[in-house]
Amino acid sequence: MDGVSITDLYRIKGLSQPWATGLLTFFVENGLSQENNDYTANIYSVDQHHHVKQYTNEGLNLQPLVVDDYLYFRKQDENQHFQLMKMSINGGVAEQLTTGDSIAQIKLAPNKQALFFKTVQTPVKNDDELTTRHVDKVQNRADGIGWIPTDNHYDLIRFDLKSQTTTTIWTGTEDFSLEDISPDQNQVLFLTAEHPDWTSKFDESLAVYLYDIEKQEKIWLTKSFSDGVFSDAHFSPNGQQVTVIGSDYSHYSATVNQLYLYDLNDMHVQNITGNDDLDVGYEHSIGSDMIQNRNGISGAWLTNSQYLFQAYDHGHSQLHIWDGEKPTLLTDDRRDIIDFTVNDNQEVVMVTSSTERPAELKTLNLLTGQETSLYNPNQEYEQSHTYAQVSSFYYPSTDQNVQLQGWFTKAQGTNDQAPLILYIHGGPHAAYGDTFFHEFQALAAKGFHVVYFNPRGSTSYGEAFATDVMGHYGENDYDDVMAGLDYTLNHFDGINKDNIFIAGGSYGGFLSAWTISHTNRFQAAIVQRPAIDWIGLYTNSDIGVPFVEQEMGMDLYRDEGAAQYYWEKSPLSHANKVKTPVRIQHGELDRRCPVSQSEALFLAIKSTGTDSDYIRYPKSYHGLSRNGIPSLRVQRIEDIVEWFNRYA
Repeated sequence: MDGVSITDLYRIKGLSQPWATGLLTFFVENGLSQENNDYTANIYSVDQHHHVKQYTNEGLNLQPLVVDDYLYFRKQDENQHFQLMKMSINGGVAEQLTTGDSIAQIKLAPNKQALFFKTVQTPVKNDDELTTRHVDKVQNRADGIGWIPTDNHYDLIRFDLKSQTTTTIWTGTEDFSLEDISPDQNQVLFLTAEHPDWTSKFDESLAVYLYDIEKQEKIWLTKSFSDGVFSDAHFSPNGQQVTVIGSDYSHYSATVNQLYLYDLNDMHVQNITGNDDLDVGYEHSIGSDMIQNRNGISGAWLTNSQYLFQAYDHGHSQLHIWDGEKPTLLTDDRRDIIDFTVNDNQEVVMVTSSTERPAELKTLNLLTGQETSLYNPNQEYEQSHTYAQVSSFYYPSTDQNVQLQGWFTKAQGTNDQAPLILYIHGGPHAAYGDTFFHEFQALAAKGFHVVYFNPRGSTSYGEAFATDVMGHYGENDYDDVMAGLDYTLNHFDGINKDNIFIAGGSYGGFLSAWTISHTNRFQAAIVQRPAIDWIGLYTNSDIGVPFVEQEMGMDLYRDEGAAQYYWEKSPLSHANKVKTPVRIQHGELDRRCPVSQSEALFLAIKSTGTDSDYIRYPKSYHGLSRNGIPSLRVQRIEDIVEWFNRYA
């Protein structure tokens, strides 16, 4: 059977956003359209007998939820706005319930009498190319967006399901994330930045607030974490307690996320998990190029004294239940639980992914622990295609201080001695894991082994592990990937040791560039959207000042010797030593690692006479390989294969 081709990116489907209601489970099936060169998201249902029904068939259709016999969801219209739709669960034509401003989120009130949603009002753009832009905040742009809007309005709306009428709860100029509605519909939980008025400093906080609709006042729930970053908040069924997921952000994005419990009667806060080795929630998710439209809801109340939540540990997902006293591990399979929901407090419906299975909808019985597969969107595809074998392994660090995890994707084909690509993840506070990666499967089908590791700096191995790289870039992290390479060459058969390549993006671009400036053992390299020059990144990235200050361990202007240290830790300062042929790939609209980083690296390497070229991808942000224009995602992988084949 065939392996996974590069263009199979258009054929393989993903799943997300399950919504369980009795005997039916609704979900979103995600894909990419080659014909329209864009993304698709359609709503389906499946029953306990595996009968599947499709409700939508074009465009983006998200956040399905069911009340009585009606399906409600958000659909993107011709103006790129999302509108609220209603359809009978028996099928038929969907009815559009709203017009105008785009609906960004919808939440169902616990009594199922109303929907609450956030709308975004964006003023009509002035198309005059000579219109000036007045910038007065240092935090003024964001990757994937461009310039941060300064004149949007954000409303919280209540939609009565019986009368089909709307009531505006509040309107404002500050963005927020709607999290939950209280049982009596009089309170809402939302996330928002703590310091929207700051102009000379970056505000990376994301606080949890409770808004009392009747009193028209808000309470800062996470005030004791003054610079905290939170991602989830949920009322208990009786409305007396609130769970929140997040951290005090004391170690920047390397800080482990915990689960906290707030008693709304006395505002006492309790750390439920209290475990620096367990990363709660989806903010530190493991890397994949197949996940779209994730709900990202990390927990759900089962009763007033039981809470189900997701966490990451050693590169895979876990489910835990807190019983009012302590958390208990529920599942520990090697996979990624992409999204989940609770059905009647006895069953979890979840979307899972593993290294050799892109997506699957499953049920988990909370009483028996039995899992049942409901739906595999790629079942037909898998009848004529075989996935490359992926093996997980551990190896010791060079200094013998830690055990490190890696994955080996075996090349397909008839070549007994296949070339090997060492691939480095971004972040650095991110992680590879037990989930499906189309790119690695496609490279394996092209005859390349692919090996990837979680060096120190990666998440899901505890806070000490994640913070190790901070202030020490190019040290233990470099040793860890090189030790992993040596382990791979010594423990896996069928590798052509004369054809070893290296690739990586973002932080992986930094470390791959750093590596080839410190060793000549690779035949060729691909450096993608890299962090090359820390001084340039500090001044030009959308997160430059706080990110570089925290990751380098000193501030460019406040700390003596910082500029020299930044330069010494920049691959650009070592680029004259690079003898490895290098192809550089970068999206032209990248705000995270601006394209000037790659331009500087290309100039430095090319001027030494080392073979190098540089590919710029139009209309592409930092996330090109995950959520960029589909045809350019395909082109990017083809460019990787072409370069490595040139030197194989």
